[in-house]
Amino acid sequence: MDTSLVALLIRVVVSLGVVLAVMAGAAAVLRRSGVVGTTGMGKRGLRRRHVPIEVIARHGLSRGSSITVVRLGERALILGVTEHQVSLLKEVDPAELEAPPDPRDPAAGPAGPGIGPGATPWKVALEQLRERTVRRS
Repeated sequence: MDTSLVALLIRVVVSLGVVLAVMAGAAAVLRRSGVVGTTGMGKRGLRRRHVPIEVIARHGLSRGSSITVVRLGERALILGVTEHQVSLLKEVDPAELEAPPDPRDPAAGPAGPGIGPGATPWKVALEQLRERTVRRS
């Protein structure tokens, strides 16, 4: 082998080692700062704070859009979901999702969709939400 070829091969190997070391260092710094994390890596891996996300209900409005109710930790969100975006329609109290309001309590206001005798049916409530989210040109 020619000495210039050996020297070139050594330079390539050293350069690759430097690049890999820089990438590993950057990944360690990002993991330690909390920007990027891993879950379930075992004893050696760092663990991110895990915020439980639970899809409570989903209803399709059209072929590519739906309304989804999501519980995100201590928050409950009503989301409009399409193929291209997710929009926050409303944030509700998670307690409202747990138990229906007491119909005898006048401060509770009207019953939610599908709850109680004088309630708005789910279809009507979803149609009202759909009307609020439709883009008209």
